[in-house]
Amino acid sequence: MRCNADRLIEGLITAQLHEQQAIARHKAQQSWDKSKTHVVTVSRNFGALGREVAQLLADTLEVRCCDRHILQEVARRADVDESLVKVLDEHISHIDSHWWESLLNKNTFSLEEYYKYLVKTVFSISLRGGVIIGRGANLILGPERAFRVRIVGSPDACARRVAERENIDIEDAKQKLLDVDRERAEYVRTLYQADINDPLSYDLVLNSDRYDRVEMVELILEAMQRSGYQLQHDVFDLVKKLA
Repeated sequence: MRCNADRLIEGLITAQLHEQQAIARHKAQQSWDKSKTHVVTVSRNFGALGREVAQLLADTLEVRCCDRHILQEVARRADVDESLVKVLDEHISHIDSHWWESLLNKNTFSLEEYYKYLVKTVFSISLRGGVIIGRGANLILGPERAFRVRIVGSPDACARRVAERENIDIEDAKQKLLDVDRERAEYVRTLYQADINDPLSYDLVLNSDRYDRVEMVELILEAMQRSGYQLQHDVFDLVKKLA
């Protein structure tokens, strides 16, 4: 089953209004700093330092870095076991296979339900601010609600990082790279009918072959400023202190 992002998002607007109003009231009461409400989505090739960049960026912006938290929240909202959500999240291309029907116990937790709760979770994060890793969050939020980043790298460079990080043979790392990137592309294609590599889905694309983790965060922050985001005056000094 394919999901239409625009259709489902429109259907969720009413449900989100109450949550938005509650957050707005809390924000007014607590006089939140606007810098804490920034939302950045990070899509990445496997081994391209995406997770490392996302964490450093989140620390710098003083917001939450959201990865596994998304799965936990989807599971909580759907009232299902987190391990079930994790399997679907990582192997969405196998949604129609026999083993998947058995795992889901006759589809008690469908792809449509997963998508619905994923959208709700991403919207909820966006109201509070955060750096969201993967899961097509850039396509859910769009350019109006988030600054959208993609981090890429050549297969050789990414494989070297994976081999070193996971202490595996370079050829095994290359195969894992192919498998993970293929699964991520299929995830975006299945849920959003979109190409994960489409540059028009992002505000900034960075090549990790050319820049290290700190340089990429600095480039993201500079691009955000140029796009009209109001950041702390000492944000670039903070990156180096946190690195």
